[in-house]
Amino acid sequence: MLKTYKYSGPAFFGWSAAAYAVLQIVVSLAVTGGALGAQEVRGRVSSAEGSQPIGGAVVRPVGGEIWATTNASGAYTWAASAGTYLVEASALGYRTLRQEVTIGGGQVTTLDFILESRPLALDGISVSVLRPDLVPQATLAGREVEEANPKDVGELLRALDGVEAVRRGPLGLDPVVRGLRETEVGTYLDGARMFPAGPARMDSPLTHLDPSAIRSIQVVKGPYALTWGAGNLSAIRVETQPLPRQEAGPAGSVAAGYDSNLQASETTGKVFGKNGRVSYFVMGAWRQGDDYESGADDASNRTLIPGDFESWEGRGKFGFDLGENSTLVVGGGYQEQGPIDYPGRLLNADFFESTNFSAQFNWSGLGTVRGLEIQAYRNAVDHGMTNAGKPTAMDMPGRMPPFALDITVASAMTVAGGRAAADLVLNDAWSAEVGGDVYLTNRDATREIRRASTDMLMFTSLMWPDADIDDIGVFGRLAWTNGQTRVAGTVRGDFVSASAPTASDYFLENVGTDLDESETNLSGALTVSTDLTPNWTLALGGGTVVRTADASERYSDRVPASKAQMAAEFMGNPQLAPERSWQGDVWVDGSFERFAVHVGAFARKIDDYITIEATGLTKLLPLSPNTVFQYVNGEATFRGVDASVTAAVTEGLTFDAGVTYLRGQDTELAEPALGVAPFRTSFGLRYEEPLGRFYVEGSVNLVAEQKRNALTRGETETTGYETGDVRAGYGLPNGVTIRVGVLNVWDENYVDHLNAKNPFTGIQIAEPGRVLFVDVAWSP
Repeated sequence: MLKTYKYSGPAFFGWSAAAYAVLQIVVSLAVTGGALGAQEVRGRVSSAEGSQPIGGAVVRPVGGEIWATTNASGAYTWAASAGTYLVEASALGYRTLRQEVTIGGGQVTTLDFILESRPLALDGISVSVLRPDLVPQATLAGREVEEANPKDVGELLRALDGVEAVRRGPLGLDPVVRGLRETEVGTYLDGARMFPAGPARMDSPLTHLDPSAIRSIQVVKGPYALTWGAGNLSAIRVETQPLPRQEAGPAGSVAAGYDSNLQASETTGKVFGKNGRVSYFVMGAWRQGDDYESGADDASNRTLIPGDFESWEGRGKFGFDLGENSTLVVGGGYQEQGPIDYPGRLLNADFFESTNFSAQFNWSGLGTVRGLEIQAYRNAVDHGMTNAGKPTAMDMPGRMPPFALDITVASAMTVAGGRAAADLVLNDAWSAEVGGDVYLTNRDATREIRRASTDMLMFTSLMWPDADIDDIGVFGRLAWTNGQTRVAGTVRGDFVSASAPTASDYFLENVGTDLDESETNLSGALTVSTDLTPNWTLALGGGTVVRTADASERYSDRVPASKAQMAAEFMGNPQLAPERSWQGDVWVDGSFERFAVHVGAFARKIDDYITIEATGLTKLLPLSPNTVFQYVNGEATFRGVDASVTAAVTEGLTFDAGVTYLRGQDTELAEPALGVAPFRTSFGLRYEEPLGRFYVEGSVNLVAEQKRNALTRGETETTGYETGDVRAGYGLPNGVTIRVGVLNVWDENYVDHLNAKNPFTGIQIAEPGRVLFVDVAWSP
């Protein structure tokens, strides 16, 4: 039985003996695997216009890790166990096509794809939300989900139901998934774990990657990404542009854009190709922006928001075909940013310098072991902060101190790690994944305060004391498929150590001298999905996952916190117990030829929830509020629902709507949890010309007021607002694509409820007023 849907979208350093043992086990499974249960799927990918073969197309099961590419004749082969799969084929310049296929035991299944051309499919980002069973939620046939050339990844994620982002400055909007924030949201770049560098979280992990390098983003809203890495109460996985799999001469693209109001411009360039056994992808990007104005009813109440930034980066990766079924991909990047204004922080960013390196080996086969992946990576960020341009850098008679200060912070973060995993086909019904991963992190930050007029050093303090947090994890996932029903269970064990060689005298005297801690954490999840009818799918999920406290929560010495909307000082707690989240989900997806609907509901309880309490400790800085807070364990609950619907009004016109509701309670503080977004709904219309040469779309977002606030952490009420955006694009025959649009059409003056406050005025950071943009891309 075959059903068709159209879809437009998409060095180990410091390994311990335990991690090495995990790697040996996984490799031995690959070497000893038999030839059980694997069936062959083969077919051809061709164009709808003239039935020409499409070489280099990617064919893969949706949500799976194994994939195949077509040769110059458009042919491919793919090994799979018996069962029902949703398989997609994608190629640059064509609409992605998904087909559902049932594979029987002991037979070869033929699955051909005919793709329609789409001139506008250039450098887009495919964004998908995964159900508890890690399958993308339902989308309408022909619905375009790619967003071209976003200015910030966090801003792009705000468009998803149940996902918000915190603005502290012009870049690095920090994602919040169903009330989970910061390291509760595991962030991955091409499989490598990412962490921020700033003690006050100026940067989110997604800051250090230009959006033009991204091909796809997947979001998991609960404890179901246990095989990705440790501590994922929720998770975001970002994949950069894939390498060509077939012989191809050098190709590429260049793009440039400008945004009014922000005075922001960007330029990007990419080159990719394959010569023999070597494939490559190289890109460069530069962006800059200036202060922006908030929206306003008239010019008299318009606010100028500090928003200067500059960023440039270079990135590349190279693939080597080691054999018919094995590849090695080596990649790396360097990014330099700064100076950057952060109106929501006490300091601005003087610079970020980030480097990352990764190497990944993949092997695929037709036996019991159908796939093997081994990865190693290292990421490092050096970060400098300054109070230049802040009130503390100015003389102010009557203030204490009345003279100008020169405040600098030198911060560094390194993370090294790796992952090894094997995909197993046990028989026609059973499959499994086993493996392990490790990350080793080090964070160090020192603050200096001088009198600006004399350069006299007033004091130096440790914000992070050269702290190490290491995690070694092992996992296993077992899946069973019987017709239209799929069941999967995942277990994970993590061995965590946290340590710091020293701390400030004040920290040691008032918090404690025991700076070392070790943990053994067990997580698990169970998911069940079944096709109730050919059009309706029910997915259930439940799980528990453990997150260890991060370096700020353990070791910070009177540092401003990102878990509050005030400029108070916060003290770490080395003896914090890890958070344990318990969550259950119910998802219902319906997919029809001209209609798609999704409804998802969840409930979550977090034991040992890391929150804060007031203390009698002495503040460090004279300008800080008198009360110093400390991180403590408590308890919190969350529940919510999100729903969306998409309908094809005509062949080219689609309508969509979405709604999100979230409620959270911090039971330790007997008040609402921090950062719970208000009720939100959205509507959109999109027309795309049947040949895909142009589109125009409009959207409206309606956000309610939020009166439930975490008062002890400085959170205040926010009013509701309505915004609208209009976008359009046109693809020219010569490979040029032009996109234009107006964001915040009505020039609404508003703040997102989660946005940080200016620590000197107590006013939340406003979103930009009306913005006109134009982007031009050329792909010869």
